[in-house]
Amino acid sequence: MDKDYYEVLGVPKNASEEEIKKAYRIIALKYHPDRNPDKNATEIFKQANEAYAVLSDPEKRKQYDAYGPEGFSQRYTADDIFRGSNVQDILREMGINLNFGFGNDDLFSSFFGGAQGQQHGQDVLYRMDVTLQDVAKGVSKTISVRHVKVCGMCRGNGAEPGTRQLKCAECRGSGYVNVIRNSFFGRIQTTSVCQKCMGEGKVYEKKCRECGGKGGIVANESVQVNIPQGIGTGMRLKLDNMGDFVKGGGSGDLYIEIKELPDRLLKREGNNIIANASVPFYTAILGGEISVPSIDGMKTIDIAPGTAPGTRIVVRGAGIKNLNSSSKGDEIVIVNVSIPKSISASERELIERYRDWERKAGGHSDRKFGIF
Repeated sequence: MDKDYYEVLGVPKNASEEEIKKAYRIIALKYHPDRNPDKNATEIFKQANEAYAVLSDPEKRKQYDAYGPEGFSQRYTADDIFRGSNVQDILREMGINLNFGFGNDDLFSSFFGGAQGQQHGQDVLYRMDVTLQDVAKGVSKTISVRHVKVCGMCRGNGAEPGTRQLKCAECRGSGYVNVIRNSFFGRIQTTSVCQKCMGEGKVYEKKCRECGGKGGIVANESVQVNIPQGIGTGMRLKLDNMGDFVKGGGSGDLYIEIKELPDRLLKREGNNIIANASVPFYTAILGGEISVPSIDGMKTIDIAPGTAPGTRIVVRGAGIKNLNSSSKGDEIVIVNVSIPKSISASERELIERYRDWERKAGGHSDRKFGIF
């Protein structure tokens, strides 16, 4: 079962950013492997890092709240979780050694999902408008995305084909450079990707004439996006490796952010849909069939005799499918009784005769009229 990040940090789901940060700092100080020899401390520390990386980021937190622990873990990798996170900065502020005294990048990566490795390509965000019918039925749409893709000539290495490879003089072929700086907590050493070779540890004699040595070119590409049933405004779909490419770091991801457009006849409330039906007063009194809008077009439903204005008729299972299960919402039809503003002489006579009959009954009728 996937862990609940709120439980990991011991905060409520409506916790503020400051409360989340404070809770993380307490756990990090208590369970850091250099400070706590308990064999379970390392796992607790790792979970706290992951929870903070998600809940401290407004967008990731929004996705986590929308999909839940299981759905979120299916859509986000460890690299996704820690990308752009300030976990390392928080630890530095507290004077915590990032390499835990070992100087081992693999150990560091085990705590931060490999986030300090080679530079990752930039993610791309695309905002997509969808209709209520798209959300209800699930559709496939083709969009055009402008991004940096791998250069076809050099295949992403930035070198002119046939050019020799040379060891990078900046990092001496390691792909990384060490930076030492002084702080209030003492000397701190950090390791970062070499910007000259972008972590490859090698450079080339001549740059690719197609991409100028960048390894990627800007292009517009058509992408097919599958819109699942039940998705809603603010939710995002992720397409792996369809973001911007960067030499030595691969491609980022493409995120499709959904905006559901208002429908002219129907309103969505969660997985339920709301429809308004205008019913003639005589149908409301006598009962019968009425035509109402639905996600499948106009359809016929029955109303009972004596239906009052404002009555809510529930059509089970006629709403939107739940994003994470097979269950469906309902359609709720709100009855509005239509009273004609003008009537003919014969219609008036019939209504007056009915009124007089009721008066002669002396008010002893057991019927309840509501507004009638």
